[in-house]
Amino acid sequence: MTVFFYLLDGISAFFKTFGVELLFLVAMLIFSVLIAGVLAPLGALSWWAGWARRKGNAAGGEATEAETEAEALVPPVILAQPVDTTRPVEHFIVYLSGIADISATFLQAIELGYVNALEEALPSAHIIDDIFAFSVTNVGLTEEDRMGRFWHWMKQINSRPGKAAVFSRIAINGRNMLQVAVSADSRYGPVFNYGTANTIFQNVIEAGYVPGSGMPVTLIGYSGGGQVGLASAQYLKPALDGPLQVISVGGVMSDSAGIDAADEIIHLDSKLDPIQALGDYLFPRRWPLARSSRWNRALASGKLRRIDMGPMLHSGPQGYFGPDAVLADGRSHRDATVALTVELINSFRARTVKR
Repeated sequence: MTVFFYLLDGISAFFKTFGVELLFLVAMLIFSVLIAGVLAPLGALSWWAGWARRKGNAAGGEATEAETEAEALVPPVILAQPVDTTRPVEHFIVYLSGIADISATFLQAIELGYVNALEEALPSAHIIDDIFAFSVTNVGLTEEDRMGRFWHWMKQINSRPGKAAVFSRIAINGRNMLQVAVSADSRYGPVFNYGTANTIFQNVIEAGYVPGSGMPVTLIGYSGGGQVGLASAQYLKPALDGPLQVISVGGVMSDSAGIDAADEIIHLDSKLDPIQALGDYLFPRRWPLARSSRWNRALASGKLRRIDMGPMLHSGPQGYFGPDAVLADGRSHRDATVALTVELINSFRARTVKR
């Protein structure tokens, strides 16, 4: 009984300190996380069954068992937008955002700065950044049929100052983190990863990519986007019929089948980033004891490389994309990450493109 009274006192103190609104938000947060946990794999399964719509389509369309093969990824019949032929393109880059993302049209300012810097440093590359990595249908949270209003409300709260914004970020990050778990799951992952690979493939085709042309494609996945990018490589690589590079920026990645498919995998990490380090502990097949796993075989062969970025945090001003935080050599975190990314991309293209 004493514990019960302590619990009541704690709830009462919380209520008096933070007020009704925050207490309500906490309850909504717990409820939304529980619901999201139940629904996480169902989104991919409903799309596979043809019940869910894909962004830009009136209906999801029927999917057959044969579509589990990578060759089932086919170009769209009609290009969604005209291809810019005035600028020669030598490389296609797809950027997949982290778990704070809410839609294909949204990028945090700090991520947008990184993408813009890449575009400036790589004038011959075409960068695609309008893919929502945490939906098999590429439909953003605020665009969902059933939960769209709730996530729109969370987005509004997130943009306001105060304690309530913290709970909004936890809800959005938690929901997307569950989708990362689905991608890494051996049961539901193949369906989810096939769907995201299809989204990526359609977007590069619409941007002018020609399968079999030999033009390299690089997937850059930040945080949870690293897992989605790596896992989609299993289906994307055969469909592109060209060189495929995966760059993870603080990514949390499993021992995915995409490791075998990709031509090169680079994992940018930091000892001060505990989020990316979760992958070392959460996925047993990444443990050093699992020497025969895809991850450890790729590390041993040099196909997968880990590069320490120095004293960088996972996100925020001190993170990999921080424009103001400065390293010992005088470069900002963003400049250092951009410079290394550009070097890796140019090196990969030089080694894989046939002259």
